[in-house]
Amino acid sequence: MKRVTLLLPACLLMVFFVSNASGAPIKVWEKWYYTDYLTVCFNDIELSQSGDLFVTGLIKSNNPPPSPCNFDAILLDQDGNLIWEVPYDLVGVAGYDCAVLQDGSFILTGTGYDSTGSTAGLLIHKIAQDGSTEWVRIYDYPTTTEEGYSITCLPDGGFAVCGRVNGGSILGDAWILRTNANGDTLWTDVWGTSPVCYGKSVAYQDGEIVVLALGRDDTLTTIGPHLLFYDLDGNYLHGTNYSSLWSEEPVDFCVPDEGGFTFVTKLSPDVVHTDPLGNILWTTDIGYPPDLHEGLGFRTTLDGGYLFCGWCGVWQIPDPLMMSTPIAQVDTGSTKDGWLVWLDADGNTIWGRQNEMGTDNIFYSALQLPDGDYIAAGCWTDNGYLVRYTPEQGVEETSPSAEIALSVRPNPFSSSLSIGYNLPEPGEVELSIYDLTGRLVENLESSSLPAGERVSTWSPGPDTPDGCYLVVLDACGLRAVSRCVKLD
Repeated sequence: MKRVTLLLPACLLMVFFVSNASGAPIKVWEKWYYTDYLTVCFNDIELSQSGDLFVTGLIKSNNPPPSPCNFDAILLDQDGNLIWEVPYDLVGVAGYDCAVLQDGSFILTGTGYDSTGSTAGLLIHKIAQDGSTEWVRIYDYPTTTEEGYSITCLPDGGFAVCGRVNGGSILGDAWILRTNANGDTLWTDVWGTSPVCYGKSVAYQDGEIVVLALGRDDTLTTIGPHLLFYDLDGNYLHGTNYSSLWSEEPVDFCVPDEGGFTFVTKLSPDVVHTDPLGNILWTTDIGYPPDLHEGLGFRTTLDGGYLFCGWCGVWQIPDPLMMSTPIAQVDTGSTKDGWLVWLDADGNTIWGRQNEMGTDNIFYSALQLPDGDYIAAGCWTDNGYLVRYTPEQGVEETSPSAEIALSVRPNPFSSSLSIGYNLPEPGEVELSIYDLTGRLVENLESSSLPAGERVSTWSPGPDTPDGCYLVVLDACGLRAVSRCVKLD
């Protein structure tokens, strides 16, 4: 309760008007982290239940173990200020993917060592809301390297992880691992017959564990991306063959609200949307910019579109006098420059944003904040790097006289929230509740309504945790968003 109380002023009523404008975003700030450390890279970023930024990656100092000088996770506020960091006292620990759990705690996967001199094993690290470690597991085969690339939470509180086993350099097999809530192994599967196979991303959907994998096996003979489907007991159900994508390398995928799966490949990069069985419905090439580029992260946005990130190698050289410190050189044409692209729900590129720095910087993960801003995380040379952007057009605070003015009361509330809004004309109305990670909690209205003032009520169930939530109204071609706080 103390944590919620401290954050309460930031979560009180704020209403935003979001138009359909599509201007590329403007950089608000950029920050460098652990600049005196040996190697730092932020690999994934998620929005916590309290609205803060949970980041996992590799943070390695020059000091030898057992000094707790290395970290695999940190928590920042939305202004990029450090709240806490999670120390790890062995060299080589790195987080590649993380998730925020329903109780507000965190889980991450990556690679690590359970003792000095051991081979790297797949890491799962469970972290409490206050940054303390609840448990750590290393799943290690003594003579090979294992890595976890993606993790998702299952309905029973356990986890599904995918990554690589029997590895060395880039070689290996895809490894799918299911655990209970305490990290105990329930089952594993090793997939693939080609020299290079791995599981890149994992999700749970409609009672099945779905893995985006690279490689081939005896039945899926096309080299390239595949979707692999498992039931919760570890039985392999089926997989997909994409002959047209044989040369592509999968990067990341997500489960859009409309169903099915959408994944992105690394170098074209192509966006591929499928039905729930993995059959391709459409593909598109992001195509911005037209020269060298690479995709590294992909997720849905609040409006049902997609946010893509990575790096590109060709961009306009900025004026050196305008470049932010600590930049000390100008691009020579080969620099990797951070890159964001926003696509609509049909895969059409709406805008692309190059970071326009003077030295290597890469975005490994990006997300959209509830107020419409964007946060990108990655690295700048060997420093952790975070950039915040705000839309050039399309997000501005409204007054109560706005055409679809949205009000929520009481705020905070305990058992029931009253939601009032005005419709200037008849039309289709969608009124929904989301948590701060963008997950749909409940749909309150989805129908055609007449013009006028209306009131709806949200009465969350007993299992709905305390915290901040978003009330999202789509009507008359506009969107209004209000934050509310549930406190028992």
